[in-house]
Amino acid sequence: MILGVGLLVWVASACTDYMETLNQDNKLITDKQLEADANEGGILLPLMQNRIVATVTGTYQLQQNLNADVYSGMLMTPTPFLDNKNNTTYSLVDGWNGTVWSGPAVGVLDQWLQMKKKGFDTKYPDLYAIALMLKVAAAHRMVDVLGPLPYTKYGNSSEVAFDSEEEAYNAFFAELDQAINTLTAAEDANPTADLIRFAKFDKTSYAGDYKQWVKMANTLRLRLAVRIAKVSPAKAKTEAEAAVNHKWGVLADGDKSFQVIPTNTHPLEQITYSWSDIRLAAPVETYLTGFKDPRLPYYAVGAKDGAVAGQIKGIRAGVVIPEKGRYQGYSELLFTKTTPIKIMDVAESYFLRAEGVLRGWNMGGGSAKDFYENGIRLSFKTLGVAGVDTYLNSVSTQTAYVDPKNADNNSPALTNITVKWEDGVSLERQLERIITQKWIAIWPEGVEGWSEFRRTGYPKLYPIKVNNSGGAIPDGEFIKRLVYPTIITNASKAAVDDAVKKHLDNKDSPFTPIWWDID
Repeated sequence: MILGVGLLVWVASACTDYMETLNQDNKLITDKQLEADANEGGILLPLMQNRIVATVTGTYQLQQNLNADVYSGMLMTPTPFLDNKNNTTYSLVDGWNGTVWSGPAVGVLDQWLQMKKKGFDTKYPDLYAIALMLKVAAAHRMVDVLGPLPYTKYGNSSEVAFDSEEEAYNAFFAELDQAINTLTAAEDANPTADLIRFAKFDKTSYAGDYKQWVKMANTLRLRLAVRIAKVSPAKAKTEAEAAVNHKWGVLADGDKSFQVIPTNTHPLEQITYSWSDIRLAAPVETYLTGFKDPRLPYYAVGAKDGAVAGQIKGIRAGVVIPEKGRYQGYSELLFTKTTPIKIMDVAESYFLRAEGVLRGWNMGGGSAKDFYENGIRLSFKTLGVAGVDTYLNSVSTQTAYVDPKNADNNSPALTNITVKWEDGVSLERQLERIITQKWIAIWPEGVEGWSEFRRTGYPKLYPIKVNNSGGAIPDGEFIKRLVYPTIITNASKAAVDDAVKKHLDNKDSPFTPIWWDID
């Protein structure tokens, strides 16, 4: 099977992760014993949870940190990898980008495939519903970064056809609908089933609570609906309203963000402090400093570099870095070994509903302003930050960016958007405000930040200064996707060529937009 690299290593990888997370000696457990309390149905779920966003530092760095985290304007590396000819300057590194596929394919899709082949969809429908939720959570990120991929026929045949992004999204919605209905029915039938059958396998912030998982899946459904709002408005409206109007609805105040508890350390803690390979990005500095945002010191610490010592100072993406020491002293990220790995911030649901109201959808009551302000309030509350009322009335704007190391990297402010809500302005200005604040609240989730930037153009970001794309991306423009890495193209060139011709305007280019990315 094309790209089924995980099938050969499944036994080793799955069992290793399972033993680590459950902290027990599985070598003494027989297949018959695994059937007790649905152990055989849940044994693969911890690995799937730990591979939506890789919890292994090296995998995380390649899967996300050196592409989407940078392209989202959230983070930037001080390291001049490959003499500055790397992803940050649009010279895409094939060996890095293959991990975007291989990490979740091995860790999530192959584990789901094992469950499906063993008939767990009928034997353990509730646990299989969790697997579907994890599958969609991982796969939509892959599609949003790479474009068309094998999905609906994954594992079915040696002849693999790539789905278009639209076909994949339709499958995401159908699978989420199935999972939500199944898990809702299971909770209704036996509210304690989750604690018996799933809690021991749940390595997320939800601790086995089926109702929380349903709310997360509804929020994921709403996220994907909003993503296609421009390109498929009728479908988007239907899916968004189904998510919000489910009897338990979407994540809200009182619920927890969807986070994975790291087994060793948060990858960004190690990449920041042990490897010194990541720092705050310039847009976070200029937006949050300009807004006088009290969340900023919860994201990063004052710079150690003598030129800006004590200040929050970010690095502009895509600039010349002569040596690592040039920007290594800029602001480090504020992570510890035990910081949970965020996949979906609960505040996101409020910003999604705010946009839904702008688009005329039934978001369960409330104005766009209400949802927008409540999203900010919840972000402050989650971090334990005071001063939200003052912040909501702020008319301060983004500051200019000043690089004391190289004035060529300086930039004036890109926008005059404020925090304070404005009635009677264009939908576009209201959307910029919503997306900018969502971007701040979901930090440092770079895949979602980059996807929303491509979809909306917000928040406004600095174009890179050094463009090593070889003309593939025009100067002053932004990267739109990663090209297919050789781990995909070598597996089935004919299938890739067919997908490029049918779904990517015959261009496997970093400037070819994803289906939902339209002006």
